Amino acid sequence: MEKVKVLNSLDEIRVFSDPFRFKIVLAFAEDRLPMTVKQIAVKLGEVPAKVHYHVKELERIGVLEIVETKEKAGIIEKYYLPTAESFSLEKSVGNTAWQEEQILLGTNIFRSMQQDFESSQKMKDNDDNDSMLSYGVYHMTDDEREQLKKMVLDFLSD
Repeated sequence: MEKVKVLNSLDEIRVFSDPFRFKIVLAFAEDRLPMTVKQIAVKLGEVPAKVHYHVKELERIGVLEIVETKEKAGIIEKYYLPTAESFSLEKSVGNTAWQEEQILLGTNIFRSMQQDFESSQKMKDNDDNDSMLSYGVYHMTDDEREQLKKMVLDFLSD
């Protein structure tokens, strides 16, 4: 697995910037264990057919790869992992199209985070214990979460 994979074409950036595909990549962040499309679908609470399409697109651009196959009852199970620990966007793609894709990716990431904030807030409202929001490898206290939430909402309202 590479340390960083650079996405350097508009096609790669467009594919990666889809919010659902971003969630698929994040699904591997916790355990970093290979998963089948069905396992990813269960983890995300989605139907496997939807996940399959998006996994194939991520595989096409080299973000996910098949690391293992197993035969089970005559069906070949394919296990996927991200090809890198992190992904970066090539800034030299240049021109307005690049800037639009960069803005779209940022907006999609912040929308995804906003949904996570809302979910964590509902959990906190139903729980008297102190809680922390865990997003990927980031851990935030309630104060930090509220500060970031304000920043995200400010960004999305512009």
